[in-house]
Amino acid sequence: MTAEELYLLGCEHRRCRRFGDAINVFREAAAAPDATDDIKRRSLASVELIQEIYSFVNADLMNP
Repeated sequence: MTAEELYLLGCEHRRCRRFGDAINVFREAAAAPDATDDIKRRSLASVELIQEIYSFVNADLMNP
């Protein structure tokens, strides 16, 4: 698969809330030999976004 196809597959995984699969595919897209700077930037930004979503903690829910 090309880097562009991998990026689009990662976007589909993200839309379907398969975040683990999306992270793996985005990283693969960024590391692909044919990846442009734009694909690398968007892929890595998507990984950061997903990781930010995973790390969110609502402290108010922890203090009854």
